[in-house]
Amino acid sequence: MLLAIFRIFFVLFFLNILTVYGQVPDNVASVELSASTFPIERPFTISVVISNSENRVTIPFPDIPGFVKTGITTSMSPSEVNGKTITNQIITQTYQALAPGRFRVPPFSLEINGETIHSAGAVLVVQPSAKSSAPLNTSLATVNTTSSDAAFLDIRTSRASVYTGEGLALTLSFFVADNYPYVLDFKGLDKQVQAISKKIRPANSWEESQPITELKPVPVLIKGKKYREIQLFQSIFFPLSNQSVQIPSVAVQLTRTRPVIGPPSAQVERVLFASKPLTIKVKALPNHPLRGRVSVGSFRLEEELERQGIRTGQSVRYVFTITGEGNIATIPAPALVSENNELDIFPPEEKHAISHFGNQITGRKTFSYFIVPRQNGQVSLANHFQWIYFDPKTARYDTLRPKVRLQVGSKNTQDGSQPVILSDAASVSSETAQVASTDRSFYAGITAMDSTRQPIRISVLIRAIANVLIVIMLVGMVFVFFKKQHTGR
Repeated sequence: MLLAIFRIFFVLFFLNILTVYGQVPDNVASVELSASTFPIERPFTISVVISNSENRVTIPFPDIPGFVKTGITTSMSPSEVNGKTITNQIITQTYQALAPGRFRVPPFSLEINGETIHSAGAVLVVQPSAKSSAPLNTSLATVNTTSSDAAFLDIRTSRASVYTGEGLALTLSFFVADNYPYVLDFKGLDKQVQAISKKIRPANSWEESQPITELKPVPVLIKGKKYREIQLFQSIFFPLSNQSVQIPSVAVQLTRTRPVIGPPSAQVERVLFASKPLTIKVKALPNHPLRGRVSVGSFRLEEELERQGIRTGQSVRYVFTITGEGNIATIPAPALVSENNELDIFPPEEKHAISHFGNQITGRKTFSYFIVPRQNGQVSLANHFQWIYFDPKTARYDTLRPKVRLQVGSKNTQDGSQPVILSDAASVSSETAQVASTDRSFYAGITAMDSTRQPIRISVLIRAIANVLIVIMLVGMVFVFFKKQHTGR
């Protein structure tokens, strides 16, 4: 009897392991490091890949000795797995080396959505530049302020006036002169900053935040005087109406230690630092039928056609990528111009990547279409797609139109021909190039496919086998129990 019970628990133990293995969570995060050997001109990056996640995540990326953080890039791309749409999120921190040499990234851990992921770190080899061996100097900056105090709180914006929908960077910083004679205590400042951020956020605006995870002094130069800047809040806003933005005066309260010569010891006192109010004028966009519905910024078009020489009824992938500076996340899809019935155009797959660099929001938004021609001949895609936007630099509306022409029914071009790539900048990044498939039509072989056959994942298979074995074992235990009861009588 004891041997039978031991066998049962032994089997349950291993089935429990199989069940846990089969129930692996879908939103697993991972850390990826870029190449460890690179020239000083090329940045080093740490990327966090989060599967099946649509919520924006704030990640405290580690500091690397000998490097400065230069910006964070966030990209989100939907993909379809087993009939379900999954949004993958990639958050990348960019680092710039200050000088050539060997540097070590120590092992670090990041906590994301309650899950801790680990990285073993790396040894970085930064090669000297072929053009210049002088080290980079990114520690000095110029701050426009009229304050002559040795310590002060300052709110500054990237522009004195903007158009409706144009990006406006807002930065709250505390400045301390190198010769400031007091020792300041910044404990408890985070609660004050949270209350201040609610007051200075412009109403009726789209916000692209740049979270500050630590108070890190950065040397700056103001009117020839050396200061240390501690950024408390930084964000970029896109006003949605033409009402002027009013930034009120805000204040922080800190404690400082006043040095005293001789007894008694140094004295602690509380000091209030206040900023000056600001007014930013928001200009209305010029009259236009689409005013208020178009994006505002400086953009260009990058496009890619999967291949030429297709036949009528075959599908081909066309990629329409808008890249530049502006509110990338809210960019709408290009308008479809239906001049004739040359093409069937299916709804696009969208993905975008956003980069924060100082006072700018740059990035790209990609729209991947499947189009099916209905007749032979050369089809100009400019007759079917257009994207209108307002450029604040030129103060006028502009339109992005495709330059690609699709050849349908060509005898000299095979289905496996090279893709056609066009860009206003004469180049397309690898992200866009990877979007296009290379050898198959969307409808290729559809008549020969069996829709009843679905791919089987290993984890799902193990989970099913484990559940079946558990049920069989439970039935067996019940059978043994009742048999024992029957024989006992």
